Amino acid sequence: MKRLITNILLCGIFSLGMGLESCEDMMTVDTGDKQYVNANDTLFSYLGIMRAMQDIAERQVILGEIRGDLVTASEYATDTLSKISNFEDPQDQSCSMLCVSDYYNVINNCNFYIHNCDTNAVKANVKYMIPEYTQVKAIRAWAYLQLVKNYKEVPYITKPIKNLDVVKNFDYDNNLVNKDNLIDKFIEDGLVNMVDVVYPQYGNQNATWGEWENGSKKISARNCFIPIRLVLGDAFLLRGNGKSDYLNAAMYYYDFLKKETHPMVLQSYDLAPLKGREDEYNYISRTEAPTSWGNCAKTYTYSAYNEVITSIPSSANAGFGKMLMRVADIFGYAPSSSQRTDSEVETDESGSSNTTFTANGAINVAPTYKRQYYPSFGYENVNLSQTYVSYNEIVKDKDPVVKYIEQKDAREFASVKHVIYEKEKYKLCGKVSELNEFYYTIPIYRKTLVWLRFAEAINRAGYPEFAFSILKDGINQYTLPAIKDIAIDKYTVFNDISYKTFANDTLTIYLDTIGNSKNLYYLNDGVLEPFEGKTTGFKLLKDTVRRITYNSIGSLYYVTDSTKLKSFNSHFNFTDDVWNDTYGIHANGSGTTYRTVNNSYAEWKTEYKSTNISGMRDTVFYDYKKMIIRHLGGNPLADATEDDIINAVENIIVDELALETAFEGNRFTDLVRIAEHKEASGHKGKEWLAKKIANRNSKQATKNSIAIENEDGTLYSKLLDTKNWYFSLPAWQK
Repeated sequence: MKRLITNILLCGIFSLGMGLESCEDMMTVDTGDKQYVNANDTLFSYLGIMRAMQDIAERQVILGEIRGDLVTASEYATDTLSKISNFEDPQDQSCSMLCVSDYYNVINNCNFYIHNCDTNAVKANVKYMIPEYTQVKAIRAWAYLQLVKNYKEVPYITKPIKNLDVVKNFDYDNNLVNKDNLIDKFIEDGLVNMVDVVYPQYGNQNATWGEWENGSKKISARNCFIPIRLVLGDAFLLRGNGKSDYLNAAMYYYDFLKKETHPMVLQSYDLAPLKGREDEYNYISRTEAPTSWGNCAKTYTYSAYNEVITSIPSSANAGFGKMLMRVADIFGYAPSSSQRTDSEVETDESGSSNTTFTANGAINVAPTYKRQYYPSFGYENVNLSQTYVSYNEIVKDKDPVVKYIEQKDAREFASVKHVIYEKEKYKLCGKVSELNEFYYTIPIYRKTLVWLRFAEAINRAGYPEFAFSILKDGINQYTLPAIKDIAIDKYTVFNDISYKTFANDTLTIYLDTIGNSKNLYYLNDGVLEPFEGKTTGFKLLKDTVRRITYNSIGSLYYVTDSTKLKSFNSHFNFTDDVWNDTYGIHANGSGTTYRTVNNSYAEWKTEYKSTNISGMRDTVFYDYKKMIIRHLGGNPLADATEDDIINAVENIIVDELALETAFEGNRFTDLVRIAEHKEASGHKGKEWLAKKIANRNSKQATKNSIAIENEDGTLYSKLLDTKNWYFSLPAWQK
């Protein structure tokens, strides 16, 4: 083990030394009047950390996607990348994507900073080094989290490695971290007590947080900070040792959404009929928010409503840092850079002039059919299984006409681009570029991803109804899946209503308080469903409301028992108004908004507030019971255990992760984490993961094409062995 780690860390030491000696090869930052303890050592160490983060940014995306089920290799894929995507366990340093020392370079930079920084330094009665010190600890924790996700178990080193003696004397055998003890190390490191520390402020009155100057764009430093709450939430979710871990993860995600951002998600698409062709549709982006992955990714100035939370910046000129062009190149966009030197002449009062030269540049991309990886049939299959919900224009307070359209999820419009070469169409992973514009950031956290991990966590914590509501309706005081605590004679049966079956001769009719006959519902297989005007042979109970109302527009979807509601509310309070604008994530690509006649958008938003259709308004297709039965393989809901239902909702979340976060770098590690949770709960996680990835080149049948069965049996067998889910640490080389 010592020899192994010596090799790793020596590479890291050399990298660190080179990084600190070359200040030209870094991003610059406007630091305002900020003063530093330890002067250049601390400043350059922090900038060195950001420079080191650039070395691992692109591999996070590439390695996370090419091993998953949403992309597949083309004939242009390099041999080394093909070995990675086929799980042939290539050696460390066999290609630029596999250098574990780069992660330890980040960690060692952090260790130097933490060791040298004087956290007791005071200015204006404030310990002003604490914010930056806290961020460095967050970066180090995040780096270890990525190592554990990719290598399973790695050495945990918190002392700066200055020479070989430190390496030789370190007790490696008792300082290894994996998913089971990583969160404990974070707690020991004091991260739990740092969640409310403010972020560093480098800027002046014109740039509150400061900006990274990359030679082309000014990127807000605020978008480069890593929230400690998200790192802690991810670590608890990764371990998943019982419901307490899932609950802790959920609480950190919840606190982040409530305290550090506005919780409303922003990406969404509408479906619009093509003019003159009523049966054909095209996707249009909404205008009230950032409307595509591109607009989110290139958001350089921080706003509480922005989608991107944390990103690693790229440079447009080698003089400002590393130019991150590999993701674009591998996923289908040929990058090219242009560099220039701008001059500015300044004349002082004496007439003397001074010329300042500034290096600048730009990176341009052009789509190419020579992409190494492109969207797989596995990704297409998830989209094909979605049904789009369209509502005609309505007059206020009148019921709209609903259409269910066999159309792919609208997010594919933003995620996949097509190029034509020699009359043949090629698919590209479109999140790399929008209208051929290069993105100078690599996002690693965004708001919708946090919501989906929150859903994953509360589902495993025992609240599948609430997890599903995040996808369907958003979760707030109006949409909590709940029943009303009432007791009316023997026909009122509310305990565990979600899982009970009732015979037809004991059906009970429920009338909502609006008192309108069209709002009658009855219990069917444990679920309240529309009564559709049948009035004979049933018992009628008045004022037994099971209709969730939102500004007088009702929507019945699913119910849960009051005990579970109280348990959920004891941990998560969604009654605050801050949550009211949230809507179902699934609506980002599977539903249109209400369109009112002769009303302005402002009046419409005031009147109806919620903007989604496929969530709250869609009580037919995207239904809790129906979706669960679908993922139970058609088995009756009444026969399902709680673990079966949690597993089914988790599968729904996995599909939503594919629809929402495809090609962003999380897919494979998401699948591994979820497979391990399934395995622990007795749901054959190894087989689940192996089958999903082995069938990434299989295509489901459609009305226009037959199915293509192309399961890779060799890959399936290989992935049944969990050791193949992780990269191997480098072997010792004399």
